[in-house]
Amino acid sequence: MPVAKVNGIDIYYEVHGEGEPVIFGNGVFSNTLGWIHQLPVFSKEYQVILYDMRGQGQSEKPDVPYSFEIHAEDQRALLEYLGISKVHHVGISYGAELGLVFALEHPEMLKSLVVCSAVSYVGPMLDSMAQLWRAVCVLGDPEIFYHATVPLNFGETFIRENTAILEQARARYAHLDYPPLVRLMDAFLMLDITDQLPRIKTPTCVIGGEKDIIKPAYPYSKVIHDGLPNSEMTIVRDSGHAVTFEKPEEFNNIVLGFLRKQRQ
Repeated sequence: MPVAKVNGIDIYYEVHGEGEPVIFGNGVFSNTLGWIHQLPVFSKEYQVILYDMRGQGQSEKPDVPYSFEIHAEDQRALLEYLGISKVHHVGISYGAELGLVFALEHPEMLKSLVVCSAVSYVGPMLDSMAQLWRAVCVLGDPEIFYHATVPLNFGETFIRENTAILEQARARYAHLDYPPLVRLMDAFLMLDITDQLPRIKTPTCVIGGEKDIIKPAYPYSKVIHDGLPNSEMTIVRDSGHAVTFEKPEEFNNIVLGFLRKQRQ
């Protein structure tokens, strides 16, 4: 199992393919397996770097407060460990928000940025839903976790047509380590960087799901797009929050097209 000692903790990572490096940022409750629909496609053209942030998956889960700034420093140190000085960053939700903070903290290390299903601040409705998720993580009950997260993560069409996939997710939730997820949620609830967005000059592709309930594209994706001086925005039709799962072909095509434009 490839592990890097980063900022005093063990970070699990994977490197696939060859070409320009692209690092992927996971959703808050996800891990490297969350990119199952992207890895085979992107690794044909790029060097793909997957990793679990502190508190996630196979990485270490220290019992201390987390923050996006700490995640950004972990990512910087991981890239340094791998001998990579500049990357494209592709993230969804929590991992996309990390991308924004990474762009603020280490702009010299970014070639481009893809921000999917993300926010730059936590509005009242999102705060209520995130507090619910945090409370469910405190309880640590997999069945309650399933019912609290699935309806907000996925659109109705996906839920109706993918019973088997969701049952697999239900089984995985029985093995989650819930206390670190509380710390990840605490980090998310502190996010407030809208006023700093104009500092990010990195070329950015903003993607939102048309039917995202927890982080609606309007206002959140639009606020990010409007705040970034060098960005473009695409809304994926009939997709909920988990665009990479619900509409993988559309997501992959949007991102690959954007990345290819950065070579011109």
